[in-house]
Amino acid sequence: MKKAAIIVLAISLFSCNTQKGVKADYIINKNQTFEVTLKSNPTTGYKWKWIKEYPSKIIDSVSSTYLQDKAEPYMVGVGGNEIWKFKGKETGVETLVFEYCRSWEKNSTVEVKKLVIKVK
Repeated sequence: MKKAAIIVLAISLFSCNTQKGVKADYIINKNQTFEVTLKSNPTTGYKWKWIKEYPSKIIDSVSSTYLQDKAEPYMVGVGGNEIWKFKGKETGVETLVFEYCRSWEKNSTVEVKKLVIKVK
């Protein structure tokens, strides 16, 4: 019985690494670009940061820009969107992790976004 449970556990662990059945937030082709738009308000000091634990062989960052929402002239504290552009380099599945934080303050993360990207 114990041996059967170990075998089932091992099979389930190895099957998680396949691309079949992965629920992706974005499905793109190799060499295709895509954008991730995140609500932001840098006037508060908070900004989105892409958390990379290692260089990715599957996804590469192309650019990151900020677009302020339309507002009356001289209006203070207006938010907007950070637009991150990425490109699929190789076939596979990658999870992008973003933290909304103040870069100069430790433990200032107030939100985390995780997006699963599948490159075909």
